[in-house]
Amino acid sequence: MMGPVDLTSGKTMMANGPDALHLYVAEKFEAAMDRKIPQMEVRYHNLSVTANVAVTGEITAKSELPTVFNTIKRSLAKFAWNKRVVHKEIIKNASGVFKPGTITLLLGQPGSGKTSLMRVLAGQFPKSGNVKIEGNVTYNGVPRDEIGKVLPQYSAYVTQFDKHFPTLTVQETLEFAYAVCGGGMSKHTEEMLSHGAPEQNAEALETARKYFENFPDLVIEQLGLQICRDTIIGSNMLRGVSGGERKRVTTGEMEFGMKYMTLMDEISTGLDSAATFDIITTQRSIAKNLHKTIVIALLQPAPEVFDLFDDVMVLNHGEIIYHGPRDQAVPYFETLGFKCPPRRDAADFLLDLGTKMQLKYQVGLPPGMSRHPRLANEFSEHWRQSPLYDKLVRDIEAPCDPNLLKDVEEHMDRMPEFRQGFWESTKAVTKRQWKLTSRNKSFIKSRALMTVAMGLIYGSVFYQTDPTDVQMIIGVLFQAAMFMSLGQTAQVPTIDAAREVFYKQRSANFYRAASFAIANSLALIPQAIAEALIFWFIGVLDDWPCPSCRTFHHLLDIPGPNQPRVCVVVLLLDCYLSKFQCR
Repeated sequence: MMGPVDLTSGKTMMANGPDALHLYVAEKFEAAMDRKIPQMEVRYHNLSVTANVAVTGEITAKSELPTVFNTIKRSLAKFAWNKRVVHKEIIKNASGVFKPGTITLLLGQPGSGKTSLMRVLAGQFPKSGNVKIEGNVTYNGVPRDEIGKVLPQYSAYVTQFDKHFPTLTVQETLEFAYAVCGGGMSKHTEEMLSHGAPEQNAEALETARKYFENFPDLVIEQLGLQICRDTIIGSNMLRGVSGGERKRVTTGEMEFGMKYMTLMDEISTGLDSAATFDIITTQRSIAKNLHKTIVIALLQPAPEVFDLFDDVMVLNHGEIIYHGPRDQAVPYFETLGFKCPPRRDAADFLLDLGTKMQLKYQVGLPPGMSRHPRLANEFSEHWRQSPLYDKLVRDIEAPCDPNLLKDVEEHMDRMPEFRQGFWESTKAVTKRQWKLTSRNKSFIKSRALMTVAMGLIYGSVFYQTDPTDVQMIIGVLFQAAMFMSLGQTAQVPTIDAAREVFYKQRSANFYRAASFAIANSLALIPQAIAEALIFWFIGVLDDWPCPSCRTFHHLLDIPGPNQPRVCVVVLLLDCYLSKFQCR
């Protein structure tokens, strides 16, 4: 029985280390639930991912440079007659099991298929006509196709790319993720914690309330982001946090929500060994005490980090050449005639197999082998003939644990596609979008100056125009609408960066696409109103007694072509074009 843990802040929760915290929370929760915390077992059998890729010519380093010529050339290449289609095998006939309560290391050279495998298991692999996914994937016995829309609510996928809004702080980024992933304790959690004795239920509810209330602070503490919590994330053009801190924000963003499985892709890029060790130690504690299924892809982990994992999977050119206990990986390859030198890291040794670097590890041939395996398919063939693979197949074909089936019935089947309702999530996204818009000060200032200047020009050119001159009125409308709509092109870089963040967060079921679109429109309305009013008051007016009376009158009396009414139309057009320009 664990002693009490102070849950008033992230710092006090982590005072005795992650194991003490997670064990304490697990004991309180499981006592009130009268069973273990919900778990997820992932099985995949004969999983293959293939794609038909169009090749139009030889790819060189020079042709991949982001120049205007290369961009135009790649765009036109889509319509080339001499292009040929290449059948690319990304994942080849993979089979395996990820069990709850375990932490698995996924090793492989760049291009080996690590990211594709993790995205398929997370339900975030892009689907298109030229991509084909075959094989069976189940989650607690439920096929992937049956829970595809709600799968992101059970599994978190941490991408290897750091896509964030640069003007938001670390705290704001994590608090937004916390809000859209459910925020505090849900009603479903309250129902879960009501099956024990009254005292146990009360203690568990109080523990859950404090735990979820301070969860953003806990994530910041676990990832070592305390010193930069109020620093903007930044980008290549805006100074903010360091690359390693940005990588940790990417990891922390997907820590929210009651996820049963976590898939992390290259989370150690830009981190030192100590930071990586602390993060993996925390993830190991979560797996062991909260019974989560955790899979982490790393490139060349340090020996002390490698030793934290239970299982290891080695991928090479889309082929699984090993998937089993970590401490049996090196002995297994010794049976194939490969010896790891005493001063060579086990992870580096495993990564070198299947490449030209394996020659220095080759020793005498084992009995029954004519030569050492060299290609990925040869290693995979030996793996399928091993006793470890036979055990893996038995685990895949075994009946699903009744407790896991109960988790499906009581928890997974009741999970909504989004944690928040439509209007609640729209409010959260709108609040964030207004904050982003208000912090883009350079755009606001330049846009205001340009609007005033153009308004003065239009006001002087069309000064005292005859309101019955239809051709002149159409000219006013055209010029004003053209200026306001084309002025939105300055937002292209911002919208392009926001699109990448939207794709990531929508794939994780943070919010609906409609919420994002509405939020972007609402955030631009104040700017559109201000620009229209500047045009209104600068000179495109009738001889009415006062500007406010003229404004109110023409807002109520739209029919009939004269200049104030033109400004109302311009206002509506600007709102419309601000939403759809460059989308």
